[in-house]
Amino acid sequence: MNTFDPQEVGKRLVQLREYLRLNQGEFADTVGIDRSSYSKIEKGTKPLKAEMAYAISERWGASMDFLYRGRLTDLPHKMAEALMASRTNLKR
Repeated sequence: MNTFDPQEVGKRLVQLREYLRLNQGEFADTVGIDRSSYSKIEKGTKPLKAEMAYAISERWGASMDFLYRGRLTDLPHKMAEALMASRTNLKR
């Protein structure tokens, strides 16, 4: 069985949200996720449910493969470049 690291999923959500220049509450509202639940998802203390990931994917164009696995290949080009740059900056 494949399991996904909730903390890594949370980090990717932070990257996406920051790319979109939204705060946690604004981002949660755009996809219909309870604000306190979303905060826990970003922290990695609560898993991202598939229906929530689907809502994020549909609203913002971030593939579920990116959200769960970190794959940039199915993202819009500009978004993929920006997220790759933010990953590089985090590793420094």
